[in-house]
Amino acid sequence: MPVRRSPRNLSSGVRKNERKAKNGLQKTKTKRKSITKDMAKININLMLYSPTKAQRWDPRHSAPASSPLYTLNMANAGHLDDFYQEELLEDWRDEVGSDCDDGCFDLEKMCPEWEDHVDIHSEFEWLEVIDGTVTHQKNSHSPAGEIAHCRAFLIRKDQILETFWEDMEEPEEETAELAFELFDRFGCLQAEYKSHPVKQGSGVWGDELNDGDILLIEELTVSVPHRRRKIGSKLIEAILDLASKKSESFHCFAYPGVLESEVRRQTSKSAPAVHEVATIRRQIADVALSFFRQLGFRRVGSSRWLAYSLDDQHPSRLLEANQDFDLPRLERVINAPDSQVIDELIKSISTIEDAECVIRLEEVYGDAPPDDCRWKVTDEEGDSLLHLVSCSFKIRSAEWIIHRSPDLLSQRNAKGNTPLEALEACMEYHRTIRECGMSARMVVSDRFRGFKDTSIACLALLRGLDIQKASEAERNRLKYGCTCGECLGGFLSPQMHDMLLFQAETTFDFIYNFGGVDDGEGWCDENEELFEYLPKPIAQSLSTRKDSRIGFCMLWKHLATCIRNKMLPTEENVVRLIRDANEWPPHSRNFIQKGAAISSVATMLFKSAMTLEDFYFLEYDDNINHSGFPACRNDREFGMVSGLCGYETISRTQQCTMQGRKIRY
Repeated sequence: MPVRRSPRNLSSGVRKNERKAKNGLQKTKTKRKSITKDMAKININLMLYSPTKAQRWDPRHSAPASSPLYTLNMANAGHLDDFYQEELLEDWRDEVGSDCDDGCFDLEKMCPEWEDHVDIHSEFEWLEVIDGTVTHQKNSHSPAGEIAHCRAFLIRKDQILETFWEDMEEPEEETAELAFELFDRFGCLQAEYKSHPVKQGSGVWGDELNDGDILLIEELTVSVPHRRRKIGSKLIEAILDLASKKSESFHCFAYPGVLESEVRRQTSKSAPAVHEVATIRRQIADVALSFFRQLGFRRVGSSRWLAYSLDDQHPSRLLEANQDFDLPRLERVINAPDSQVIDELIKSISTIEDAECVIRLEEVYGDAPPDDCRWKVTDEEGDSLLHLVSCSFKIRSAEWIIHRSPDLLSQRNAKGNTPLEALEACMEYHRTIRECGMSARMVVSDRFRGFKDTSIACLALLRGLDIQKASEAERNRLKYGCTCGECLGGFLSPQMHDMLLFQAETTFDFIYNFGGVDDGEGWCDENEELFEYLPKPIAQSLSTRKDSRIGFCMLWKHLATCIRNKMLPTEENVVRLIRDANEWPPHSRNFIQKGAAISSVATMLFKSAMTLEDFYFLEYDDNINHSGFPACRNDREFGMVSGLCGYETISRTQQCTMQGRKIRY
């Protein structure tokens, strides 16, 4: 039988105090419950702008729904209610006159918020805008205010690979900078970030960046009172989650930059000193860099860009943040004798002639020994005298410096480049890009016709070659940027040579052996796309003249023979083959005499090989050991090679329409 405890013998005053305490505790709990119900709310809202893009590109062909992490909305012009639009329209009529056509009404000008409700990049089918905001509401009675914002671009990379640079240059400055700084013109990670002894950085990124979509974080801001509360991290995580539902595979890129508004906010004076601004700017950049690294972003090579992989076993995800690569800070020699005179010389190198540069070098350096500290003086980018004269193509000045201070050949600048690497990068830039002002760039690779003699001489010097003793083949390979050492004529690489041969043989078999050449109308309908460059009268005669059809076919055969014989497919070489072929009846010769230029067929050959690159690799992947062809800078430069062979310069991008849209082949 359990022992019954006797009640405590408490005075009435004590019991009264206990009741008060109990009542107070109950009131406190009730108050806490009411506070919990009315506590501050933080919401993450994501906005998409194009349901049609989602339906076209998303794996499930529909826009994803909201998540526990965020609320997802689809913006549209309907978010501006009809009453507001009618109000704007009435104001506009009052301003310009009631007789004016409503079709001239520009809602975008009348309503600055218009772009918040429409896809401002609607002309770019491969780009989707993702806007993310974080709102904070103190309680149910107060309005929600925005405390963070992020804008990102989801780029369907496989839709623009053939014209990657041209397309990425258009939408925003950030898309252009990402494309030109990290990738080549076909969307592949630049080789220097994979294999360069310095520029590969930590070495965690490689060819995987060639594949999949791109998620570019364009801008991220968090209000000052709400920083260091994981709000920015949660917003980025929400956008990554949404992108993972919209894309089968992607990599996220970000550049931890500095907002000028943030610099002004942290500047204590109205006219701060230059060093103070520089210090603040560096501190802000370091904070931004640390933020992204905490999320798992790691630097791509030695570039300013960070990337993120969804694969938690990717080498970048296994690299600790404090182990990520950073270029060492540049330490300049500032106390060298004659430093002011040397600085003036450095600043003038790009503007003075080569002969004058040599004279000024002799005046400043005279017979300075190789270990003289003055040789180590650089500009703000870490470029030595040899870097500067080489990239200015001053061959005599470069020879003078190398003779007196050969150690400068191995000195690296702030980007990690030796003088040779800096010169190669400079020549590559001039080969591929032309600046058009206002930060606009034009891709000019197809129109490249070789480097100038001064550039070639400097390149040979830094590579230790005697240009005077070099063979014609060696000089041509330097002139046309060959990197495999086997380019025919200096510009036709082994791989492109094989692709042209494959295309010529395949086309001949298709149109002659299997094409039903006897059926004029049917044959022309089947092969009409091959007549693009033929003179119109000649193309029209093909349906009625069998000899012309055979002559057209035989030109493809002669082009194949020319290429197979390791000859450049120039018109001169093809004519020589036709003359020596003893073809009877002479269909090819007759076809040419009727006005059909060899260039019409040859240009089509280059264009077909260019547009069917994927087919070449797909069709022969099991039969051809492509590793047998050394990789070359010229492998995909069909426009350059067609032009150097004397034909029309083909391009992956044609002329623009009246609306400014680029027409692709």
